[in-house]
Amino acid sequence: MYSVDTKVAPDGLLKDKVTIVTGASQGIGAAAAFGFARAGAKVVLAARRLGPIEEFAKRIRDNGSEAIAVETDVANEESVKNLVERTVNHFGRLDCAFNNAGVDQKPALPHELSLEEWRYVFGVKCDGAFLGIKYQVPAMLATAGKGAIVNNGSVVGDRGVATLLAPCASQAAIVGLTKAAAKAYGPNIRINMIATGGIRTAERFDMYPEGAMAHLPAKRPGTSEEVASTTAWLLSDYASYHTGDVIPIDGGYWA
Repeated sequence: MYSVDTKVAPDGLLKDKVTIVTGASQGIGAAAAFGFARAGAKVVLAARRLGPIEEFAKRIRDNGSEAIAVETDVANEESVKNLVERTVNHFGRLDCAFNNAGVDQKPALPHELSLEEWRYVFGVKCDGAFLGIKYQVPAMLATAGKGAIVNNGSVVGDRGVATLLAPCASQAAIVGLTKAAAKAYGPNIRINMIATGGIRTAERFDMYPEGAMAHLPAKRPGTSEEVASTTAWLLSDYASYHTGDVIPIDGGYWA
């Protein structure tokens, strides 16, 4: 499913950059972890499920790159703090982070949505991005002196979906979080957000059946690797003038 041969960026684009990837047990996060490693990064794979990320980290190491796996709940402050501390203790520094972890909401109209599910979605997406920045930024400044962070968001933060209240609201909140944090820590720490839409991951292959994306200029779903490619560029030194930006990866949905 995911391979050490996954190429999302030119070789050496992220050479020796110590990079955290949350939500790395599947989908976009897994593709990013393998692709970043091939591009030269030293990767820290983080997810609640330790088994898959340990397997992925081993495969990356067996291919000659450096990687570790850290069991992490991004909605838990101590867990995120531990992730960053483990990263710095192992590699001696932190250069980049991809705050990718996410969660789905079962479609429901606003009056049908429970407060528990609302809080769960916000915990993973908003608390996860906030706690990531809270601990990643000081580590970057202390060890590397600079850094780059990308938050994974969605086009639904700009376009309402009647049955996805919690994702719409939480993704809109991440826009504000990203922009405010970029102003707080510029120019040393660049913080951007990607807004994905119509991405068909290996685990959710049937989510966008043939022809479902006909209304998009791209006329097809996007892939995890295409998301990872844009993210790799934003984390690299070639995106040095990008901070506080929201970059859509949506096949033209916003068009």
